[in-house]
Amino acid sequence: MKFKDLREGSLHNTGELHDEYKGSRSYGVAVVGSEHLFVKKGFSVYFIAYKDAERIFRRVRRVQAMMCCDNGELEIEYLVVMADGRELIEVQLPGQKAARMMMEELKGTVSGVEFSAP
Repeated sequence: MKFKDLREGSLHNTGELHDEYKGSRSYGVAVVGSEHLFVKKGFSVYFIAYKDAERIFRRVRRVQAMMCCDNGELEIEYLVVMADGRELIEVQLPGQKAARMMMEELKGTVSGVEFSAP
């Protein structure tokens, strides 16, 4: 498995990252580790150390949807990670419940990171 740093784009294949990734909790493609946040994308896993992230927050987008009997709106949940004054990644989460659970776990695990949108 290839591990790529979100900030630098460099490859890392250390046993420590692999062990942390395997022992972490997954929320769709986002995985909450003890020291890193991982994002699965294709055959690679992108990661960022919590100490390098400035902000981690949820973003909800409303999408128009055509349903069988009427038009409606769906709310799609995203996790956004900011560092170096810019958004590094926006990851779609499986739903509102998973997004809430993930944010609660992050707030209990991580210190020194803001958990609100700019």
